[in-house]
Parts: sequence; C-alpha cells; structure tokens
Amino acid sequence: MNRWYDKYEVLGKRLDAFNEMDQKVMDPLLKGVMDLVKEHDPSLLCYEKTFDFPLSLYRRRWYDKDPYLWLMFNTLKEADIVLLKSVEEYLVQEMDKDK
Repeated sequence: MNRWYDKYEVLGKRLDAFNEMDQKVMDPLLKGVMDLVKEHDPSLLCYEKTFDFPLSLYRRRWYDKDPYLWLMFNTLKEADIVLLKSVEEYLVQEMDKDK
C-alpha cells in the first residue's frame, strides 16, 4: 500500500488501529490528537483548509465514513514532522496506558 502515513511505521500502526477501535476509546484519542494540532498549527484546521481535503462521494477509505476520523487523517496528512512525532508519542502513550 502507498498511504501517506506508511513511511511512519509506529504512527501508521497507531492510525490503523482506529479502524477497529470502539467509539468510546476512539473519541478521547481523536480529541487529544486534534488538541495537539490546535496547539502546534491551528491553521491546519481553518475552514478554508478543509476545502483542500479530498472527499469522495463513495467514501472508499475506512476513515472516510466518520467525519472526525476523516478530518484527523486529512489534517495529519498536511502536518509537519514535528507535529506527526508529537501525535505519535501521544498515541503510543495513551494507547499503551492500560497494557
């Protein structure tokens, strides 16, 4: 596969985990990621920026079916490496909490 996040092994595995995640577990993680985005680069979430994000009428990708996942994936696709590392660290910490 050739997805933008495949070149980030740890982050990619954490993002793929959202596909099978229970909504109660997913919601706080999504909020946490988007809070990191707001802190690091709020311009990624400006109204005009979302027009650059692809929206397929057929919603073929699994994350296209959920508007919050769609926003997170498309926002992170535009993020710089510093933000991506912060998100990766956050997801590792939060997802491994109960292990």
